[in-house]
Amino acid sequence: MNFKTSDNVFLHYTDTQTDLPAIICLPGIGASGQLFNKMVELLKDKYRVIVLDPRNQGKSQRTYKGQRMSRHAVDLEEFLTSLNLTNVIAIGNSMGASTLFAYASLFEKGRIKAMVDLDQPPKMINDDSWQYGYQDLTWDNFPVSLKYHDTVHANYLRVNPEISTPVKLEMKEYPYDETANYNFLCDHAFQDWRDVVMDLKIPLLVLAGEKSPYFNCKFAQAMKFINEKIESHVIAECGHILQAEKPEETTQAILSFLKKNGL
Repeated sequence: MNFKTSDNVFLHYTDTQTDLPAIICLPGIGASGQLFNKMVELLKDKYRVIVLDPRNQGKSQRTYKGQRMSRHAVDLEEFLTSLNLTNVIAIGNSMGASTLFAYASLFEKGRIKAMVDLDQPPKMINDDSWQYGYQDLTWDNFPVSLKYHDTVHANYLRVNPEISTPVKLEMKEYPYDETANYNFLCDHAFQDWRDVVMDLKIPLLVLAGEKSPYFNCKFAQAMKFINEKIESHVIAECGHILQAEKPEETTQAILSFLKKNGL
């Protein structure tokens, strides 16, 4: 299915189309929404599960427009509005979680009643105030070093072929152009969402991958010092793509969080 944004970009999404409470899932930068496929199967009996491909990713339209986090947040708001959805549970992996922080910065809680962050700290540039950013990214090497960022596998565990095969086929037919989207990567990495996290009006669960090649998993605990209401947990022996590497354990952590918050 496709949705047309206000700046005339078509975004692809999948939807279990039930009358159950809604969950929306957002993949990381350059990634396929199909990485959530197993999680969709695990959640669909209790929730309506929607997976949205961001602009320039998955089966969504390729465009030069909107290469900034704020536009991705607006895309999310327009999409939820088009489906007349409120009180949505939003799950974002990596950049998908940053989209949720951008959304909160623009709309506060808006149409979302709880957020789940899968392996994304609120700040990616390391400096004296924050030591849990992206690898060795600092103000001294930003943004040039981002041109050479994709030198390691995002996952630590081998992803089940049930998940990885459809993703590989989709990426072959709908490739992601890192060069064309370099400005977006820079905008993503530049942001500092700590003030947003501090004032967040809705429950937030942060799940970090113990073996993430991108982030020190201690960022999850550090976020609790920003906002003590945050719930955080480290998924052991797992890399950056929690929803695909350990979908059962990740889903169970999310379900426990939702139950605890009456959702």
